[in-house]
Amino acid sequence: MVLHVPRILLPKDNWEKWAVIACDQHTQDPEYWKRVEEFIGDIPSTLNLIYPEIYLPLDENRVNKIHKTISNYKKLLVDQGPCFILVRRLVSGKERTGLVAAIDLEEYQFNGSDSFIKPTEGTIKERLPARVRIRENAELELSHILVLYDDPYFSVIPGNPDDFVCEDNKVYDFDLMENGGHIKGYRISNEKIIKEISEKILNLGTLLVGDGNHSLAAAKSFWEQIKGTAPDDHPARYAMVELVNVHDPGLSFEPIHRVVSGIEPEELLKKFNARIEETSTSPSNADFPSAGHSIGFITKDRSDVLIFDNPVYDLEVETLDEIIGNYSIEYEHDPEVVEKLGKKQGNIGFFLPPLKKSDFFSLIRKKGVLPRKSFSLGKENEKRYYIEARKIVP
Repeated sequence: MVLHVPRILLPKDNWEKWAVIACDQHTQDPEYWKRVEEFIGDIPSTLNLIYPEIYLPLDENRVNKIHKTISNYKKLLVDQGPCFILVRRLVSGKERTGLVAAIDLEEYQFNGSDSFIKPTEGTIKERLPARVRIRENAELELSHILVLYDDPYFSVIPGNPDDFVCEDNKVYDFDLMENGGHIKGYRISNEKIIKEISEKILNLGTLLVGDGNHSLAAAKSFWEQIKGTAPDDHPARYAMVELVNVHDPGLSFEPIHRVVSGIEPEELLKKFNARIEETSTSPSNADFPSAGHSIGFITKDRSDVLIFDNPVYDLEVETLDEIIGNYSIEYEHDPEVVEKLGKKQGNIGFFLPPLKKSDFFSLIRKKGVLPRKSFSLGKENEKRYYIEARKIVP
Protein backbone atom coordinates (compact mmCIF):
# COMPACT_ATOMS: atom_id res chain seq x y z
CA MET A 1 0.00 0.00 0.00
CA VAL A 2 1.09 3.58 -0.65
CA LEU A 3 -0.08 4.67 2.80
CA HIS A 4 1.38 3.38 6.05
CA VAL A 5 -0.30 3.71 9.45
CA PRO A 6 2.17 5.47 11.77
CA ARG A 7 2.36 5.27 15.56
CA ILE A 8 1.67 8.91 16.36
CA LEU A 9 3.30 10.56 19.37
CA LEU A 10 1.81 13.74 20.87
CA PRO A 11 2.69 15.97 23.82
CA LYS A 12 0.58 16.04 26.99
CA ASP A 13 0.08 19.81 27.22
CA ASN A 14 1.50 23.27 26.37
CA TRP A 15 0.31 22.81 22.80
CA GLU A 16 0.67 26.42 21.70
CA LYS A 17 4.34 26.46 22.63
CA TRP A 18 4.92 22.97 21.30
CA ALA A 19 3.76 23.67 17.71
CA VAL A 20 6.16 25.71 15.53
CA ILE A 21 5.85 26.64 11.87
CA ALA A 22 7.79 24.87 9.10
CA CYS A 23 11.56 25.31 9.21
CA ASP A 24 11.73 26.79 5.69
CA GLN A 25 9.49 29.77 6.49
CA HIS A 26 10.47 33.36 7.41
CA THR A 27 14.00 32.79 6.17
CA GLN A 28 14.49 36.56 5.78
CA ASP A 29 12.84 37.48 9.08
CA PRO A 30 15.11 36.95 12.12
CA GLU A 31 12.66 38.91 14.27
CA TYR A 32 10.02 36.21 13.71
CA TRP A 33 12.24 33.46 15.08
CA LYS A 34 13.42 35.70 17.91
CA ARG A 35 9.79 36.23 18.99
CA VAL A 36 9.18 32.47 18.82
CA GLU A 37 12.20 31.77 21.03
CA GLU A 38 11.12 34.38 23.58
CA PHE A 39 7.51 33.09 23.60
CA ILE A 40 8.58 29.48 24.19
CA GLY A 41 11.23 30.09 26.82
CA ASP A 42 12.20 26.85 28.54
CA ILE A 43 8.96 24.97 27.71
CA PRO A 44 9.39 21.81 25.56
CA SER A 45 8.79 22.73 21.92
CA THR A 46 9.33 21.43 18.41
CA LEU A 47 11.53 24.51 17.96
CA ASN A 48 14.22 22.54 19.79
CA LEU A 49 13.79 19.56 17.44
CA ILE A 50 14.08 21.33 14.08
CA TYR A 51 16.66 23.46 12.27
CA PRO A 52 15.07 26.73 11.05
CA GLU A 53 16.74 27.47 7.73
CA ILE A 54 17.38 31.07 8.68
CA TYR A 55 20.28 29.64 10.74
CA LEU A 56 21.96 27.84 7.83
CA PRO A 57 24.72 26.92 7.01
CA LEU A 58 24.61 23.89 9.25
CA ASP A 59 26.16 24.10 12.70
CA GLU A 60 27.14 20.62 13.92
CA ASN A 61 26.79 21.69 17.56
CA ARG A 62 23.19 22.67 16.91
CA VAL A 63 22.53 19.36 15.12
CA ASN A 64 23.98 17.39 18.05
CA LYS A 65 21.83 19.40 20.45
CA ILE A 66 18.73 18.57 18.37
CA HIS A 67 19.51 14.85 18.51
CA LYS A 68 20.10 15.00 22.27
CA THR A 69 16.88 16.95 22.85
CA ILE A 70 14.91 14.41 20.81
CA SER A 71 16.12 11.67 23.16
CA ASN A 72 15.14 13.75 26.19
CA TYR A 73 11.68 14.56 24.80
CA LYS A 74 10.69 10.94 24.12
CA LYS A 75 9.43 10.49 27.66
CA LEU A 76 7.25 13.61 27.34
CA LEU A 77 5.25 12.24 24.41
CA VAL A 78 2.16 10.05 24.58
CA ASP A 79 1.90 7.11 22.19
CA GLN A 80 -1.44 7.28 20.36
CA GLY A 81 -0.91 3.87 18.81
CA PRO A 82 -1.23 3.13 15.07
CA CYS A 83 -3.56 5.79 13.67
CA PHE A 84 -4.22 8.60 11.24
CA ILE A 85 -4.96 12.11 12.51
CA LEU A 86 -7.66 14.14 10.80
CA VAL A 87 -6.64 17.80 10.99
CA ARG A 88 -8.97 20.81 10.81
CA ARG A 89 -7.09 24.09 10.47
CA LEU A 90 -8.92 27.43 10.62
CA VAL A 91 -6.76 30.33 9.45
CA SER A 92 -7.33 33.51 7.44
CA GLY A 93 -11.08 32.96 7.67
CA LYS A 94 -11.09 29.57 5.96
CA GLU A 95 -10.89 25.96 7.12
CA ARG A 96 -8.61 23.36 5.58
CA THR A 97 -8.97 19.63 6.27
CA GLY A 98 -6.05 17.23 6.10
CA LEU A 99 -5.07 13.72 7.11
CA VAL A 100 -1.78 12.94 8.84
CA ALA A 101 -0.49 9.58 7.66
CA ALA A 102 2.78 8.07 6.47
CA ILE A 103 3.73 7.30 2.89
CA ASP A 104 5.95 4.54 1.55
CA LEU A 105 9.18 6.09 0.24
CA GLU A 106 9.53 3.16 -2.15
CA GLU A 107 6.60 4.74 -4.02
CA TYR A 108 8.33 8.12 -4.36
CA GLN A 109 11.12 9.41 -6.60
CA PHE A 110 12.37 12.99 -6.44
CA ASN A 111 14.59 12.77 -9.53
CA GLY A 112 12.03 11.36 -11.95
CA SER A 113 8.32 11.12 -12.64
CA ASP A 114 7.82 7.34 -12.86
CA SER A 115 6.44 6.95 -9.36
CA PHE A 116 3.06 7.02 -7.62
CA ILE A 117 4.16 9.95 -5.41
CA LYS A 118 5.68 12.72 -7.50
CA PRO A 119 7.55 15.96 -6.79
CA THR A 120 6.11 19.18 -8.16
CA GLU A 121 9.33 21.18 -8.41
CA GLY A 122 12.89 20.41 -9.32
CA THR A 123 15.05 19.21 -6.44
CA ILE A 124 18.14 21.25 -5.66
CA LYS A 125 20.55 18.53 -4.56
CA GLU A 126 22.73 21.02 -2.68
CA ARG A 127 19.85 21.51 -0.22
CA LEU A 128 19.67 17.83 0.72
CA PRO A 129 22.87 17.08 2.73
CA ALA A 130 21.94 19.42 5.60
CA ARG A 131 18.46 17.89 5.91
CA VAL A 132 19.81 14.33 5.66
CA ARG A 133 22.38 15.13 8.35
CA ILE A 134 19.61 16.24 10.71
CA ARG A 135 17.64 13.05 10.01
CA GLU A 136 20.67 10.88 10.70
CA ASN A 137 20.78 9.74 14.34
CA ALA A 138 17.40 11.36 14.97
CA GLU A 139 15.05 9.01 16.80
CA LEU A 140 11.92 11.00 15.99
CA GLU A 141 10.45 12.47 12.83
CA LEU A 142 8.40 15.66 12.63
CA SER A 143 6.84 16.82 9.39
CA HIS A 144 5.76 19.95 7.54
CA ILE A 145 5.14 18.09 4.26
CA LEU A 146 1.80 18.53 2.47
CA VAL A 147 0.88 15.95 -0.17
CA LEU A 148 -2.05 16.60 -2.50
CA TYR A 149 -4.59 14.15 -3.89
CA ASP A 150 -7.19 14.80 -6.61
CA ASP A 151 -10.64 14.03 -5.20
CA PRO A 152 -13.28 16.35 -6.70
CA TYR A 153 -16.13 14.33 -5.22
CA PHE A 154 -14.66 14.25 -1.69
CA SER A 155 -14.78 10.47 -1.51
CA VAL A 156 -11.87 10.19 0.97
CA ILE A 157 -12.88 12.87 3.49
CA PRO A 158 -16.42 14.29 3.21
CA GLY A 159 -16.86 17.98 2.51
CA ASN A 160 -18.31 18.27 6.03
CA PRO A 161 -15.80 16.51 8.34
CA ASP A 162 -18.33 16.64 11.19
CA ASP A 163 -19.91 13.58 9.56
CA PHE A 164 -16.61 11.74 9.69
CA VAL A 165 -15.14 12.30 13.15
CA CYS A 166 -16.28 12.02 16.75
CA GLU A 167 -15.55 14.56 19.49
CA ASP A 168 -14.51 11.67 21.73
CA ASN A 169 -11.56 11.08 19.40
CA LYS A 170 -10.26 14.64 19.55
CA VAL A 171 -6.60 14.67 20.62
CA TYR A 172 -5.82 18.39 20.36
CA ASP A 173 -7.66 21.69 20.04
CA PHE A 174 -5.67 24.93 20.40
CA ASP A 175 -4.51 28.23 18.90
CA LEU A 176 -1.28 28.27 16.91
CA MET A 177 1.29 30.94 17.74
CA GLU A 178 2.11 33.92 15.51
CA ASN A 179 -1.33 34.23 13.86
CA GLY A 180 -1.32 30.62 12.70
CA GLY A 181 -5.04 30.26 13.40
CA HIS A 182 -6.79 27.45 15.28
CA ILE A 183 -6.25 23.72 14.83
CA LYS A 184 -8.03 20.53 15.89
CA GLY A 185 -6.87 16.95 15.54
CA TYR A 186 -8.96 13.76 15.66
CA ARG A 187 -7.51 10.27 16.07
CA ILE A 188 -8.64 7.67 13.50
CA SER A 189 -7.72 4.16 14.63
CA ASN A 190 -10.62 2.06 13.35
CA GLU A 191 -8.99 -0.53 11.09
CA LYS A 192 -11.95 -0.69 8.72
CA ILE A 193 -11.97 3.10 8.19
CA ILE A 194 -8.18 3.19 7.79
CA LYS A 195 -8.35 0.45 5.15
CA GLU A 196 -11.14 2.25 3.27
CA ILE A 197 -9.19 5.53 3.28
CA SER A 198 -6.01 3.80 2.09
CA GLU A 199 -7.80 2.03 -0.76
CA LYS A 200 -9.56 5.20 -1.89
CA ILE A 201 -6.29 7.14 -1.96
CA LEU A 202 -4.70 4.35 -3.99
CA ASN A 203 -7.62 4.29 -6.44
CA LEU A 204 -7.48 8.06 -6.99
CA GLY A 205 -4.01 7.71 -8.47
CA THR A 206 -1.01 10.01 -8.34
CA LEU A 207 -0.09 11.94 -5.21
CA LEU A 208 1.74 15.27 -5.61
CA VAL A 209 4.11 16.82 -3.09
CA GLY A 210 2.79 20.34 -2.57
CA ASP A 211 4.95 21.58 0.31
CA GLY A 212 8.16 20.13 1.70
CA ASN A 213 9.62 18.75 -1.54
CA HIS A 214 13.16 18.92 -0.20
CA SER A 215 12.30 17.48 3.22
CA LEU A 216 10.69 14.47 1.56
CA ALA A 217 13.65 14.13 -0.81
CA ALA A 218 15.95 14.11 2.23
CA ALA A 219 13.87 11.35 3.85
CA LYS A 220 14.13 9.36 0.61
CA SER A 221 17.89 9.92 0.41
CA PHE A 222 18.36 8.72 3.98
CA TRP A 223 16.28 5.60 3.35
CA GLU A 224 18.33 4.81 0.24
CA GLN A 225 21.48 5.07 2.37
CA ILE A 226 20.36 2.51 4.95
CA LYS A 227 17.92 0.19 3.20
CA GLY A 228 20.63 -2.22 2.06
CA THR A 229 21.20 -3.22 5.69
CA ALA A 230 17.72 -2.47 7.09
CA PRO A 231 14.65 -4.72 7.25
CA ASP A 232 11.84 -3.99 4.78
CA ASP A 233 9.56 -2.74 7.56
CA HIS A 234 12.13 -0.32 9.03
CA PRO A 235 10.27 2.86 10.16
CA ALA A 236 12.61 5.09 8.11
CA ARG A 237 11.13 3.53 4.98
CA TYR A 238 8.12 5.76 5.61
CA ALA A 239 7.70 9.50 5.93
CA MET A 240 4.95 11.30 7.81
CA VAL A 241 2.93 13.81 5.77
CA GLU A 242 -0.39 15.60 5.78
CA LEU A 243 -2.62 14.60 2.87
CA VAL A 244 -4.90 17.35 1.52
CA ASN A 245 -7.50 17.25 -1.22
CA VAL A 246 -6.51 19.77 -3.90
CA HIS A 247 -10.22 20.69 -4.13
CA ASP A 248 -10.49 21.55 -0.43
CA PRO A 249 -12.04 25.06 -0.29
CA GLY A 250 -9.59 26.01 2.47
CA LEU A 251 -6.54 25.28 0.30
CA SER A 252 -5.27 28.23 -1.72
CA PHE A 253 -2.47 28.51 -4.24
CA GLU A 254 -0.46 31.68 -3.70
CA PRO A 255 2.24 33.11 -5.98
CA ILE A 256 5.84 33.48 -4.89
CA HIS A 257 7.11 36.84 -6.09
CA ARG A 258 10.68 37.83 -6.96
CA VAL A 259 12.98 40.71 -6.03
CA VAL A 260 16.15 41.17 -8.09
CA SER A 261 18.94 43.18 -6.49
CA GLY A 262 22.27 44.65 -7.53
CA ILE A 263 21.13 45.73 -10.99
CA GLU A 264 20.08 48.76 -13.02
CA PRO A 265 16.31 48.17 -13.30
CA GLU A 266 15.82 49.92 -16.65
CA GLU A 267 18.62 47.90 -18.24
CA LEU A 268 17.08 44.66 -16.98
CA LEU A 269 13.65 45.63 -18.33
CA LYS A 270 15.15 46.02 -21.81
CA LYS A 271 16.01 42.31 -21.79
CA PHE A 272 12.32 41.32 -21.82
CA ASN A 273 10.54 40.78 -25.11
CA ALA A 274 7.50 42.62 -23.79
CA ARG A 275 5.65 45.88 -23.88
CA ILE A 276 5.06 47.93 -20.77
CA GLU A 277 1.61 49.13 -19.71
CA GLU A 278 1.01 51.75 -17.07
CA THR A 279 -1.28 50.84 -14.16
CA SER A 280 -3.21 53.08 -11.83
CA THR A 281 -3.30 50.40 -9.12
CA SER A 282 -0.57 48.48 -7.36
CA PRO A 283 1.19 46.19 -9.87
CA SER A 284 0.50 43.31 -7.49
CA ASN A 285 -3.22 43.74 -8.22
CA ALA A 286 -3.04 44.58 -11.92
CA ASP A 287 -5.16 42.33 -14.15
CA PHE A 288 -4.72 42.93 -17.87
CA PRO A 289 -6.99 40.93 -20.15
CA SER A 290 -4.54 39.27 -22.49
CA ALA A 291 -3.99 35.98 -24.23
CA GLY A 292 -0.37 36.21 -23.14
CA HIS A 293 1.34 36.82 -19.82
CA SER A 294 1.15 39.83 -17.49
CA ILE A 295 3.81 40.43 -14.82
CA GLY A 296 3.73 43.48 -12.59
CA PHE A 297 6.93 45.19 -11.49
CA ILE A 298 8.05 47.98 -9.19
CA THR A 299 11.26 50.01 -8.91
CA LYS A 300 12.37 53.14 -7.12
CA ASP A 301 10.94 55.27 -9.92
CA ARG A 302 7.98 53.39 -11.40
CA SER A 303 5.40 50.61 -11.05
CA ASP A 304 3.93 49.16 -14.23
CA VAL A 305 3.14 45.85 -15.94
CA LEU A 306 5.06 43.78 -18.49
CA ILE A 307 2.78 42.35 -21.20
CA PHE A 308 3.97 39.32 -23.19
CA ASP A 309 1.61 38.90 -26.14
CA ASN A 310 3.15 35.71 -27.50
CA PRO A 311 4.94 33.93 -24.63
CA VAL A 312 7.03 30.87 -25.39
CA TYR A 313 6.22 29.18 -22.09
CA ASP A 314 3.05 27.98 -20.38
CA LEU A 315 3.60 29.85 -17.12
CA GLU A 316 4.46 33.42 -16.19
CA VAL A 317 7.09 32.16 -13.77
CA GLU A 318 8.91 30.46 -16.65
CA THR A 319 8.76 33.61 -18.76
CA LEU A 320 10.20 35.66 -15.90
CA ASP A 321 12.84 33.22 -14.66
CA GLU A 322 14.34 32.77 -18.13
CA ILE A 323 15.55 36.38 -17.92
CA ILE A 324 16.30 36.83 -14.22
CA GLY A 325 17.56 33.32 -13.42
CA ASN A 326 21.23 34.30 -13.26
CA TYR A 327 20.73 37.38 -11.10
CA SER A 328 20.57 37.69 -7.31
CA ILE A 329 16.96 36.80 -6.48
CA GLU A 330 15.00 36.97 -3.25
CA TYR A 331 11.74 35.03 -3.13
CA GLU A 332 8.85 36.64 -1.26
CA HIS A 333 5.26 35.64 -0.45
CA ASP A 334 4.07 39.04 0.78
CA PRO A 335 3.44 41.63 -1.97
CA GLU A 336 3.93 44.44 0.56
CA VAL A 337 7.47 43.19 1.21
CA VAL A 338 8.08 43.07 -2.57
CA GLU A 339 6.92 46.66 -2.89
CA LYS A 340 9.18 47.77 -0.04
CA LEU A 341 12.24 45.95 -1.36
CA GLY A 342 11.53 46.74 -5.01
CA LYS A 343 11.65 50.48 -4.29
CA LYS A 344 15.22 50.28 -3.01
CA GLN A 345 17.98 51.66 -5.19
CA GLY A 346 19.34 48.96 -7.53
CA ASN A 347 16.35 46.64 -6.99
CA ILE A 348 13.27 45.62 -8.93
CA GLY A 349 10.31 43.64 -7.63
CA PHE A 350 8.22 41.34 -9.84
CA PHE A 351 4.66 40.21 -9.05
CA LEU A 352 3.44 36.86 -10.35
CA PRO A 353 -0.16 35.56 -10.57
CA PRO A 354 -1.24 32.42 -8.70
CA LEU A 355 -1.56 29.04 -10.37
CA LYS A 356 -5.09 27.75 -10.86
CA LYS A 357 -5.41 24.85 -8.45
CA SER A 358 -8.11 23.25 -10.61
CA ASP A 359 -5.46 22.84 -13.33
CA PHE A 360 -2.68 21.69 -11.02
CA PHE A 361 -2.75 17.92 -11.59
CA SER A 362 -3.13 18.29 -15.37
CA LEU A 363 -0.28 20.82 -15.37
CA ILE A 364 2.06 18.37 -13.62
CA ARG A 365 1.02 15.59 -16.00
CA LYS A 366 1.98 17.85 -18.89
CA LYS A 367 5.18 19.40 -17.54
CA GLY A 368 6.53 16.87 -15.05
CA VAL A 369 7.96 19.33 -12.52
CA LEU A 370 7.61 23.09 -12.24
CA PRO A 371 10.35 25.69 -11.86
CA ARG A 372 11.61 26.39 -8.37
CA LYS A 373 9.29 28.56 -6.24
CA SER A 374 6.43 28.42 -8.74
CA PHE A 375 3.71 28.42 -6.09
CA SER A 376 2.96 28.34 -2.40
CA LEU A 377 0.19 26.44 -0.66
CA GLY A 378 -1.32 29.33 1.25
CA LYS A 379 0.33 32.37 2.76
CA GLU A 380 3.24 32.08 5.21
CA ASN A 381 1.04 31.98 8.33
CA GLU A 382 -1.00 29.18 6.72
CA LYS A 383 1.98 26.83 6.41
CA ARG A 384 2.02 23.59 8.35
CA TYR A 385 3.13 23.61 11.99
CA TYR A 386 5.02 20.70 13.55
CA ILE A 387 2.73 18.84 15.97
CA GLU A 388 2.76 15.07 15.47
CA ALA A 389 5.90 12.97 15.91
CA ARG A 390 6.79 9.37 15.14
CA LYS A 391 9.80 7.13 15.72
CA ILE A 392 12.07 6.47 12.75
CA VAL A 393 14.25 3.92 14.53
CA PRO A 394 13.15 0.36 15.40
